[in-house]
Amino acid sequence: MRSSPTSQLRSRLVALLWASLALLWATPATAQRVVSKQVDFRQVGKNVTMSVGFREMFDAKLRKRLKNGFATTVVMRVYLYQEGGGRPILALARRLSAVYDLWDEQFRLKLEEPQGTRRVRLKSLSKVVDKLSSFWRFPLSRYASLSPSKRYFVAGIVEVNPMSPQLLAAVRRWLRKPARRQVGGDSLFGSFVSIFVNDKIRRAEKSFKFRSQPFYRRK
Repeated sequence: MRSSPTSQLRSRLVALLWASLALLWATPATAQRVVSKQVDFRQVGKNVTMSVGFREMFDAKLRKRLKNGFATTVVMRVYLYQEGGGRPILALARRLSAVYDLWDEQFRLKLEEPQGTRRVRLKSLSKVVDKLSSFWRFPLSRYASLSPSKRYFVAGIVEVNPMSPQLLAAVRRWLRKPARRQVGGDSLFGSFVSIFVNDKIRRAEKSFKFRSQPFYRRK
């Protein structure tokens, strides 16, 4: 039995409405997913460093666009928590940008970190992806500031091409004056649940959230 044009249009509108609602429901769940990562924590001198990679966030589409001549910006935020605690006990940020020089056929990278700003040039796309999707021996905390009787974990948020001026401004503030201890006064800090589970979706091309295994300071 063939339906009328009006009923066909109504059916299409209903189908479109349900598809739109499904997309709205699916997006927050994807954005809120926190991936467990094995992080390498080491004592280097007086500091505790962390090393971890998340190359999976750079899919084929993002890798291809790295060579289009436009800047790709990656903002990383790292939070150190005490197990069982609410708010982070310290937070760090870094901002990385990569531009492919079409004339020289090499990448120009700018790395803004609490330790300072560095500029490097690389020819290998794979090495550029490594820089944009990893922490390597990144100074996390003073070893003496961790208690031997406590357990800790690290959680991080990585965003590719964030479009929030407020976020970029906050990161620049943290880089000028790293918020290692006074983390309670910034609205972008909070408990693990508020930041990583119920966090509002920020406008970014891609985001990645991870949490480390627990670790502790040896006596």
